[in-house]
Amino acid sequence: PNTCSCASGWSGPTCATPVCTSSCLNGGVCVAPDTCSCAGGWSGPTCASPVCTGGCGNGACTAPGVCTCSAGWSGAVCTTPLCSPSCVNGACTAPGVCSCSTGWTGSSCASAICSPACVNGVCSSPNLCTCSTGWSGSSCAAPVCSPACANGGVCSAPNTCS
Repeated sequence: PNTCSCASGWSGPTCATPVCTSSCLNGGVCVAPDTCSCAGGWSGPTCASPVCTGGCGNGACTAPGVCTCSAGWSGAVCTTPLCSPSCVNGACTAPGVCSCSTGWTGSSCASAICSPACVNGVCSSPNLCTCSTGWSGSSCAAPVCSPACANGGVCSAPNTCS
């Protein structure tokens, strides 16, 4: 007498309490048989999956609104690549990959390109040679004689007239 026999998925004295065979987690509430209503920031059948609005690019959503980035990536949603060492004269376009600006080369874009190459000096910035002592010219190929060669002499090497 006065005892209800509940249908599957329901319990309680009046069979009004839904039953979730797997517990609703992280503040979720059982609202119908095996149906959880999740608290903000959580999703999934048992509210076990954190939600990161906009996704996590190159990483994983590890808590509501928190992305944990894969190796080589950074930023709030893991979309900023990391380069180490950093790109000096260029941009980091993928983890460990620098895309160099015009006139620069090397793994971190730190080496200038001179064309023609510097003969007796170093390429200090794109198409700019810094000449060694005794040399001049755009590619450091012209020797310097001081004083200048006299009587038709030709400067054939630094401070050497012939």
